[in-house]
Amino acid sequence: MTQPVTLENLPLYFSSNVKSTFKVIISNSILGGRGLFARKGIKKGSLIFTNEPTVYGPRANCEVEKFCSNCYHISELCYPCEKCYAYVCSNICNSSSGHIKLCSFICDNWKLKNNSDKIENTSLILARMIIYIQFLLLSEKQKDLLGFFQKGQIKDKFEELNKLQCIYYIPEQHVEFLNTVESIIKINSFRISHRLNCNKIELRGLYPLSSFMNHSCIPNTRNVFTSDYSMDIYATRDIEKGDEITSCYTGLLWCSPARRCQLYKSKNFWCSCTRCKDNTEMGTRLSALKCFNKPCIGNLLPKNPLDSQTKWFCDSCKICVPYTKINMIQSVLGSLVGTLRLDDDLRLENNILQRLSIFIPYSNHVFVDIRLRLAIKLGFTDDDNIKELSEFRLELKESLCRGTLRTVAALGAGDAHLRGLLLYHLHAALAERARRSPDLYEELKSEIEITIEQAYNILQGDISAPPDLELRRRYLGPGCDKPQEERFFILDSPDKVTNTL
Repeated sequence: MTQPVTLENLPLYFSSNVKSTFKVIISNSILGGRGLFARKGIKKGSLIFTNEPTVYGPRANCEVEKFCSNCYHISELCYPCEKCYAYVCSNICNSSSGHIKLCSFICDNWKLKNNSDKIENTSLILARMIIYIQFLLLSEKQKDLLGFFQKGQIKDKFEELNKLQCIYYIPEQHVEFLNTVESIIKINSFRISHRLNCNKIELRGLYPLSSFMNHSCIPNTRNVFTSDYSMDIYATRDIEKGDEITSCYTGLLWCSPARRCQLYKSKNFWCSCTRCKDNTEMGTRLSALKCFNKPCIGNLLPKNPLDSQTKWFCDSCKICVPYTKINMIQSVLGSLVGTLRLDDDLRLENNILQRLSIFIPYSNHVFVDIRLRLAIKLGFTDDDNIKELSEFRLELKESLCRGTLRTVAALGAGDAHLRGLLLYHLHAALAERARRSPDLYEELKSEIEITIEQAYNILQGDISAPPDLELRRRYLGPGCDKPQEERFFILDSPDKVTNTL
């Protein structure tokens, strides 16, 4: 007799998609619904499990129009398949097993309406629906397992499905199934990380076991996405037996009001974790506003962070400000931030920064985000090579990396992906200083080696990792026996070094 599917043995039913290093269990969670728990202690840095996607495809509201339905490359050269009208970028993709399966399903099950749009419009709508159609191609067993996923409340109309129905006669059972899929994807899918300038559409995927991880604003895991879109879950700090295994659904450096609002809009819950309860956010003051009392140099903080209508008080002069006024200021901030862009020279508009500084202190998440963006971009854009940075900008990059790393550490995020990225860029700044001034190498050597080793341990294998991560570790990390001048050869001619490996 087949063993019934229960919460405890559910991971076994995902065995074709999951490779578990540590035993985990799905059980009821105090965070809400069901969660994933450790059956034994897990050490920081350990791989907990690997998850293959049940389905993956374009993220919601993708703005790019032409991308291949098979390999997801963005290209104006994409053309509609003569049979199903889905975009393909080459004969290879057109004849691939994935496209043939998709094409056969559409041709065999849906019929074009006589009043359907032009082929081009049909292709555009199909492109936005590809991830949903992929669910229709699943086996019956895989479809049955979808019933275990939590379903979100669909508040808005499924516009893309409505557009698809204007083009095709679609069986009612398919329409009902696609609506169910939309409610599942809404709260269970993960954004798949991607490398900048990879010329692929941004993707999301449904990962069966990962979907049971609840959210925490101080998660104890990080996600690593590999080249085949598998999702590796690593412990960012020690996890005790019985502890819940958590992930972060939002930006780690967002302030509490922004995180909580986004979680409610996208996942239908208000977070009440330790960080959200703390009005100082672990001492980082990411939510703080400047006191409205002009002579005062204090900061405004929410009295009860879990109450969206709470009063805010000054930590210096103790004045109280009603939430209506705070909401108005946050609305103004949102408008200003929406117009804030880094220009080609990595500068920010001074008039906007000056207006922002009227309302927010240096610790506010808006300024933290600006510093993060600058730290990562300085020396790493098409027009801004790190070897060509002025001494001032090189020092600025180092300072920005160190400051943002302190914020990440204060939040208790452990070895989060963001920490790995910042360590990589701090390493790059230090290595460039040593390249320019060889006499400084011995002084900087230890930190150069430590930062690239730690960055490598966090980022290795992730498709969004810097392309020269492994190369830098090999030549500038601990254990390299090459003389100093050969170590820095990588910084002068990375292409030549790559060809010798």
